[in-house]
Amino acid sequence: MREKILAGYRYFEHFIVLVLLGLLMAVVLYATIGLVVFIALTMAEKLHTREVTITLPLLHDVFAGFLMLLIGLELMKTVVMYLEEHVIHVEVVLSVAMIAIARHAIDVDYKVVPPLAMIGMGSIIIALAVGFFFFRKASLISQPTGNASTAHETKDGAGGKSSGPE
Repeated sequence: MREKILAGYRYFEHFIVLVLLGLLMAVVLYATIGLVVFIALTMAEKLHTREVTITLPLLHDVFAGFLMLLIGLELMKTVVMYLEEHVIHVEVVLSVAMIAIARHAIDVDYKVVPPLAMIGMGSIIIALAVGFFFFRKASLISQPTGNASTAHETKDGAGGKSSGPE
C-alpha cells in the first residue's frame, strides 16, 4: 500500500512539474514577444519622428524586461534540473535571487522609498553575494576530491540527501 501511494505521489509530482515547466515556457515566450514588439514599436516611432535620443525611462523599461526574461529562463532551468535529476541546484536559486533583487534595485524610486527599505535591500544583496561566494568557494574546494555537490537533493518532498534520482 505504501509503495502505491509513493508511486502515485511521484507521478503527481512529475505531472505538476511538467505543467509548471509548460506554463513557464508560455510566459517566457509571451514576454519575449512582448519585449520584441515594444522595442520594435519604440524604434519605429523614434525613426518616424526622427528623434535619436533615448530617454532614461525607455532604457529602464527595456533593461527591466531583459532582467525579467533572465529570471524566467533561470526558473525554467531550475525546473528542468529538478525534472531530470530531482535536484534543486543552490547556485541557480541564488543567481535567480540576485537577478531579481538587481531588477528591484533598478526599478525602485529612490526619492520615495524609505531609508530603512533601502538598508534592507542592501542587506539582501550583500547576503546573497556572500552566500554565493562561499557556496562557490566550498564547491571549488571539494571538486578535486570528486565530492563536489552543487545541489541539495530532495527525495519525495523531503529535504534529506539521497543517492540519486529514482
